[in-house]
Amino acid sequence: MSLTVQLKKRVPGFSLDVQWEMENELTVLFGHSGSGKSMTLQFIAGLAEPDEGRICFDDKVLFDKASRVNVPPQNRSVGYVVQDRVLFPHMTVRQNIAFGLRNVPNDEKDKRIREMIKLLYLDGLEDKFPARISGGEKQRVTLARALIGRPKVLLLDEPFSALDNPLRIEMRDLLRDIRYRFDVPIILVSHDMLETYSIADKIVIYGQGRVVRTGTPQEIFSNPLSHDVDLYMALNLPLILSGH
Repeated sequence: MSLTVQLKKRVPGFSLDVQWEMENELTVLFGHSGSGKSMTLQFIAGLAEPDEGRICFDDKVLFDKASRVNVPPQNRSVGYVVQDRVLFPHMTVRQNIAFGLRNVPNDEKDKRIREMIKLLYLDGLEDKFPARISGGEKQRVTLARALIGRPKVLLLDEPFSALDNPLRIEMRDLLRDIRYRFDVPIILVSHDMLETYSIADKIVIYGQGRVVRTGTPQEIFSNPLSHDVDLYMALNLPLILSGH
């Protein structure tokens, strides 16, 4: 599996111009707020359209401005989880998870729902409504809904930022488990250095709408450059390595 991203977009007060690629791995888009990370996920998911560029998943073109190719979001096989844990309040946990499936026979649908409930530790919550479950449980439900359709890539836009620290650590462990159980490439947006260092296979550093640097956590954190994001990392490296 490989994903290639080449994107350009201009909006008032901001210009995005990025190019990067990834294999079957967990890639973190790291950088300050407003650097274009979330915008990139929206383009990959097909929820917004860049001015120029190309997005390819293996040999399938999802978007190519020059060739006028723009695959609809529902046909991109992308799982997308945002920070706000958007669940339907009038639906139970089971119904929220099932919403991620389309055109699947009932027997197969029930099988996949049971699989998600087991893998994401949601046993006993199936008939509860979102208002009756915790923040961490809500996040697991949103992950289950994103994964139940067996996407080819999972996009996570700062999904743990609203959780307290013990829950964030728990969700990081769960994300590693998901990565290997489902063998799905993951793109995670984060500006949390410890989270990035502890979970990423590859880091793509964004700065003011550009890619500042790419590499493994070891390559980037052990050899910081003079860019502002890298300096920020270097100053905080002892905290990262000590786990604080």
